[in-house]
Amino acid sequence: MSIFKEKLHKSLFNTLTEMEFVEPKLIQQKTIARINGGSDIIAVGPDGVGKSTTIVISVIQRLREAFEDAPRAFILVADQAKAEAMEVQFKLLGKHTDLRVSLAHEGGKVDKQAGLDVQGEDIYSGTDVVIGTPKRSFDLYLKQHLNLNKLKFFIIDDAEQMIKLAYQGQIDRLIHSLPKCQHLVFTNDYNEKVEKLISKFMVSPAIVEVQE
Repeated sequence: MSIFKEKLHKSLFNTLTEMEFVEPKLIQQKTIARINGGSDIIAVGPDGVGKSTTIVISVIQRLREAFEDAPRAFILVADQAKAEAMEVQFKLLGKHTDLRVSLAHEGGKVDKQAGLDVQGEDIYSGTDVVIGTPKRSFDLYLKQHLNLNKLKFFIIDDAEQMIKLAYQGQIDRLIHSLPKCQHLVFTNDYNEKVEKLISKFMVSPAIVEVQE
């Protein structure tokens, strides 16, 4: 029997079945039950193993439906393209829920200040999941558009890429404002720089490594 059927609520399992996504990848087999149980996780594996999909499935599984105004999942990604790709996954896999997803990134056709205001208003009006780059998310936090007080999940995707882009400063500032919540970090490589980044907010996380 698929771990999806054993560990996921019925509507999410049915969505995965409709999309012919029944057999979980190895990283999902190793992490979903632990994430459901509330464990902090560091998941390590190369591109293509299903890290981002694991994030989306886990967040939908835990949040299930829209609730109040403040976000309950905050996902940091490296750039606009990754944010938009993950938003598409949320729309596909969460089509039987009413979860609200908001983006926070520097891209778009409007100027910087207008983009900041539009994204800030969207988040402030009520959302369940924020997917954002560290810089834009920190800017929104400073403008009091991003309320972190109700978080259940703080997630970093592509942690090694965050370091390459020199986002450590913004991440450090954001984590000081986090409430007690579950922490998930997904990375292609687990090295000293990644370990230093996450040591400031994770204590004794479970480390899961996959190769394919």
